[in-house]
Amino acid sequence: MYKHLLTLLFALAVTQTCFSQEKSVKDLYWDYSQIRMTDTEKPKVIQMAEELIKRSSELTKTQLGNVSYHLGRLYEETGQAEKAIPHYEEAIKITLGYYVPYRALGFIFVKKCNAFGSKMNEAGKSKDLKAYNELYAKYKVTALKAIPYLEKSQACDPDEETKTIITNLYRSLKDNAAIASLDDRLKKNAENCVSLLEDEY
Repeated sequence: MYKHLLTLLFALAVTQTCFSQEKSVKDLYWDYSQIRMTDTEKPKVIQMAEELIKRSSELTKTQLGNVSYHLGRLYEETGQAEKAIPHYEEAIKITLGYYVPYRALGFIFVKKCNAFGSKMNEAGKSKDLKAYNELYAKYKVTALKAIPYLEKSQACDPDEETKTIITNLYRSLKDNAAIASLDDRLKKNAENCVSLLEDEY
């Protein structure tokens, strides 16, 4: 009985120590914000951002938008584009007009389109029509994901290269009507652009 009581008291002491050592979300966010742009600290910043995401209910909307964007960026920069996607999408939901994650998502999907395009070329050379059609179906779905993100990015931060990519994607989908109406859509999308991500401590 005495032995069991000692074990229980030890477990409680360990639990209390763990809780007392857990940083407040304010302190954790401050520490994260001081090193989030440091190239040499990326693994540590990812770990801190993941911890903040787990405690998202304690963050303000602005803080959550900031952490979501930067976690997406860090995942992408460390070769983990798939992990970046949901965090960029979350950043867009929170800060709708901030065009940087739109651009990032657009180019992630463009890379996927290029990979499908290469495989389509191989299937075409080997006259494998079934494989070609299956790949084109995947290409089309991916291109249609990329285009809206690229259009918002282009509307907020015009760039000839991006506009050419958008036009080429529409050409590959044989959608000339979308090309003809592109400038009108860009003009509409240029409203409510956010060029800097807000932060608060």
